[in-house]
Amino acid sequence: MIKVEIERIRDTTAQLCEPLHDAFAWAVQRQRSQVPEMDGHAYGWFRTHMTRALVHHRLEDAGLDLVDWKLSGNHRRNGELWLTNDEYRIRLLHGFRDDHVPAPGPNRQRRAYYQNRPLAEFGQLTLLGPEDNDLLILWRIDAEGAPLFRVVRTIGAWRFGKEQLVDLDFPLLASASDLRNLRFEPQDEGLELELPNEEMNDADGTGGFSR
Repeated sequence: MIKVEIERIRDTTAQLCEPLHDAFAWAVQRQRSQVPEMDGHAYGWFRTHMTRALVHHRLEDAGLDLVDWKLSGNHRRNGELWLTNDEYRIRLLHGFRDDHVPAPGPNRQRRAYYQNRPLAEFGQLTLLGPEDNDLLILWRIDAEGAPLFRVVRTIGAWRFGKEQLVDLDFPLLASASDLRNLRFEPQDEGLELELPNEEMNDADGTGGFSR
């Protein structure tokens, strides 16, 4: 049952591969061409906010095919990027490196969002699917300006600097067909994800995914 749910998550997030890579690549290119003076280290906060705003505009107005997904949430509230379909909710958050998952902080709603039931407890689920369907997509931009994404499923809240509570973490590849070809194999230590050879290392050499 665990593998079935993992594959459901893989297949439904695969619908976002092309549109998210398109929207973020466009946003970065536009930001760099319009305000190149903001490329310095001190302005990372500005680039993050501008990227989110441009991505929201691109997804909303450019006619990108999100298949079953749609924008949700309130973008006017600090530029939040949320997506939803009939089964899952996704929050897009900025990550700083491949092994980083932002802590939920003190906000009660965000802490509640992080509280998914562990996949290991899914043995008694019905065919209607799980009741915990809250995911994160973590995005960052590499040194060459290419967007990198990870799909993460959290199973609890933690304080900044403490151990991250995650039971699923895999890259959102640029191609939906490539993502659907990934195989997940349960292991004693957790979940093993078989990646194509070319995806084992990304552009900055930090590796394709972490758990």
